[in-house]
Amino acid sequence: MTRQELELMQRFERDSHWFHENIQVLRKDFTWKIVAVKEGKVIASGKNMEEVMVILTEKKEKPELIFMEVVYPEGYTLLL
Repeated sequence: MTRQELELMQRFERDSHWFHENIQVLRKDFTWKIVAVKEGKVIASGKNMEEVMVILTEKKEKPELIFMEVVYPEGYTLLL
């Protein structure tokens, strides 16, 4: 693994951690939306992935390098 790949993985992990640590705050504005998080900040959100991808493209971000997750309401259980 290259240094750049390791740094990207670490950033992704930090953003994932930030998302889960701040889920209660995120639920106030983003329930049922997809959020894109970079460096501990929501940089895009939308009701579907297409909306989020358009915003990320406009911001010249590479979606494949951004942590994205659905903000589910409290108590929601996702069965896979």
